[in-house]
Parts: sequence; structure tokens; C-alpha cells
Amino acid sequence: MKKWLVGLTVFGLLGTMVPVQTEAAGTGAKKLPVLDTKTKKAYIKGTFDSKGKALFYFDTKTYLTGGTHLKFAADATEAVTVYESQTDYQKQLVYERYAEVSDQSLIFPLSWSGRQYIEIEGKKNTAFVVPFKLERFEPMREQLAKASTSAKASSLVVKVTGTTSQTMQLSEKTDAVKRETIDAGLKLEKFTYRTVMQALAAKRKLEQTRGVAYVELDSQMRGLGGDVFKSYQWSLNNTGQRGGVKGADINFDAMKKRIASKKQSTVLVAVIDTGINPTYADFAGRVRMDLGYDFVNRQRLAIDDHGHGSHVAGVIAANSNNTYGMSGINAKASIIPIKVLSEDNYGSNSNIAKGIMHAVKNKAKVINMSIGGGFSSRAIEDALAYAKKQGVLVVVASGNDGANKLSYPARSQYAFSVGSSNRFDKRSAFSNYGDGLDLIAPGQDIPSYLSDGESAFWSGTSMAAPHVAGVASLLYSLKPTIKASEVENILKKSAQDLGKKGYDTSYGYGRLDVDRAVQLLR
Repeated sequence: MKKWLVGLTVFGLLGTMVPVQTEAAGTGAKKLPVLDTKTKKAYIKGTFDSKGKALFYFDTKTYLTGGTHLKFAADATEAVTVYESQTDYQKQLVYERYAEVSDQSLIFPLSWSGRQYIEIEGKKNTAFVVPFKLERFEPMREQLAKASTSAKASSLVVKVTGTTSQTMQLSEKTDAVKRETIDAGLKLEKFTYRTVMQALAAKRKLEQTRGVAYVELDSQMRGLGGDVFKSYQWSLNNTGQRGGVKGADINFDAMKKRIASKKQSTVLVAVIDTGINPTYADFAGRVRMDLGYDFVNRQRLAIDDHGHGSHVAGVIAANSNNTYGMSGINAKASIIPIKVLSEDNYGSNSNIAKGIMHAVKNKAKVINMSIGGGFSSRAIEDALAYAKKQGVLVVVASGNDGANKLSYPARSQYAFSVGSSNRFDKRSAFSNYGDGLDLIAPGQDIPSYLSDGESAFWSGTSMAAPHVAGVASLLYSLKPTIKASEVENILKKSAQDLGKKGYDTSYGYGRLDVDRAVQLLR
């Protein structure tokens, strides 16, 4: 297990010594000492046991009114590790982000409800003192990369028209080393070969074979990047902060007042992405892990190992007014996490198609796909067509190349395509535009969660799409009988017209406006 050495002198933490408390926590752990009210600092004091270890605990809620992170500083002979829960401590599960910390204080984000644990290691049977401090940080600043795809695939997606036995024969005749059913109803199969060249040769052969409707390379797509962080959410309430244009937001606060007395029903929203970390306090009761699936690792729990999916989900459904990080758009959205992108944020067309089918079959009313690339996929198109037929609204990010052409699947006729706007009510420079663009929504400098509890500003059409998905789910929650086509029409009619008057390919029907959308509900 990795540990992190953190230097005491880096931040020069000084302050009044506060005695350590010794309340038991069920693991032999001692409670962290109380912080000095003025300096927000304290010292963890104790003696290492015969194994050179000491264990402490704290509850995140204790600190939320004063800051967003705890900062620990040990000397060069000591190592500090923080765990988000007792279970993680027992399993010795630590954060990858902390592996990047070298000769600095360990900084722990206060994102979790419940109890956290701190393990300090050093020379056995010796005394130690570790300073710590409560800090308030704004979300980190990270930028999402452009969308891209890879055609170097050693697998094929094959739509067959024959029987199962005939499909097996096709697999054997082309020397596939593996055959897998993507969806039996759509008759989509995946054939895998030893090399890219063998896959290309098999593709040519299958294209000339009876019983094959179409065949394509299984290419990859990429993911398109009273609450303490509420003031940073300009997309919900733009007061002109950071030089923005006052009112260039989705009119969230006005909507909240308008629906305050209205009844809302729970709405299932599928986030097809990198998965979700469901352990955050802001996701409590909001994530249906039982309905989700991880198609990358082929397991039930769709746990986020990248951060993209958690960031998207936070925009849609983070709990509001609980003193934790941020506010989601729809208080009644229930997220189905579907993992189709791996830890490098790439995913295969076949898994994306599976994810769409899984979402529909698990009764999602809205699907968010902050995913895209340059190559179209007939397999994904078939899955999207099925979703459309079943009355599911599929919201897709337009792409981050700044190009006059939407990424795929945003340009699909079955997708509701969303570009990005900035705090000045202009289309973001990176946002793809062109024929088929439906709306733009805030997508630049959007704060939300990463997979390890940190909050970060990300920019991308990936962040714009969940604003629309969140609003669409809100309309469903207020009127459960509404049809997807009606939701689309309301989103378009209620949008704030920007650019040329009426529809244009730079802004679509305009910038998302949730309050006007709610007003159009009948």
C-alpha cells in the first residue's frame, strides 16, 4: 500500500496546542482534537503502538460550516493516510490522487457523510505530533481534452439476420477468438480477433456474406470533461461573478420558487459514462446502484474510476441545501449509473450500445450521454432508435472540437444535441455546432465532483448536456405523463434565443432556461 510523506515546514502550521480527545470509535481509534476557533488549527498528539501506527477518526459534518478540506502535515519520518470510511480503512483502500502528493501537506476533501479515518505511521513506541488545519478551497481547475476516437479495433460489431447457429458459423468461419451477444433483440453480436489486421480482413469477408445486415469496427469514443460551492455555480445563478454577464444562467432560482409548492415524482435518469462514486453525502439516496451496470469490468456496481461520470451526475442530481458541496438541478432525479467508459475515459461502441439498451430496459425516462467522437456507429444508432421508440429522451453532448459539425452520437437523428455556453451567454469556443444542434447550456467552468471526492471546475459540452438532462427530468417529475416529444418541444420553445433570430446552427433554439420551461408545462 502506498503512503505519503508530508513535510511539516511546507505550510509552517502554527497555533495553540489543543489536547487530543480519546473517545472510542469502535476500531480503537481516537477522535481528532477540537480545532482552535480562531485559527482553525489543531494538533494530533499521541504515541505510536508496537507496530508504529496510530488511528484517529472524525465526522465530516463537524467541519462543513468552516471549510471544504482538512490539511494534514507530518514530518519526514511520518506517513499520513486518510480513508473515507471504516470499510475503506479495513480494506486499506486509499486515494490515487494522494499518490501524486510529494513533500506537501495531505489535503482531504470533505465530501462524505459519516465517519472518516486517519492512520499515522512512524517509529514504533515513540511520541508524535501532527498539525492539521481546516481550509476553504474553491474547486480545482482542470480542462477536458477534445473528443477523439480510435479506429484501431480488433473487434467487430455485426448485425445478423439469421439464427444463433448461423451466427456461430459466421464467427468460426472468420476465425474469431471470441463471440459475444451485445443485444439479442437487436441481433447485435461482437466478434473479437487476435489482431487489427485480422479484424479488417474479417470485416471485408462479412460484408459480402448472406445473413449479415452490417458490420463495423468496434471503435472507441471518449467522455466529452446553503451549499459551500453554490456560489461558484454561475450556471444556476449568474450574478456577474468573475466578470460574467448577470442573468446569463438557466434561471434556476426563479424555478425553485415557482415549483416550491408543487408535487414532484421521482424520475430515473441514466448517466452513461465512467460510473459514479455513490458514497458522497451529496449523492445520498440519489443513486440507484442496484439498477446500474459496469460494462467495462462486467460487474454489477458501476463505480467511477475516472471522475467524468461523477461530475456529470452532480450537475443533474446533487442534493441541495445540506451544507455539503453543491446543488443539483432536479431534487427528484434518481441516477442509474451505467459504466461504458474505462478509467482512461474511453469506451467501445459495443459497450455504449449495451449501455443504452440497459438504460431503456431499466425504465430510465432520460439518458445523458456526455460521450462522442468522429465516427458514426450503426450499432449505437440502432440502440438510439430503440430508445426513441420506447419514449426515452436521449441528451447528448455536441463535442469539444470547436468544429462546424456535431460529434457522434450528437448528430444522430434520435439524439437531443447540446452545445456549451459560457458565463457571457456566448457559445464556448470549443463547442461543436452545426446542423442538428438543438440547444446550448452552460458548460464552461462548471463545478462538480470527481471520483475521489474533490470538486473541480471542468469545461466541455459534457458539462452542458447534464444541465439539459436535469431540466428534462424536472419536467417529467412535475408531469409524469408527459411524452419525450413534448419535453423536447418545451425545451426548445422555452430557450433564450441567442445569435441570429430564431433557430441557427451556432446556438440551436437558444440557451436553456429552466424557469421558462416549467412555465410552459400544461
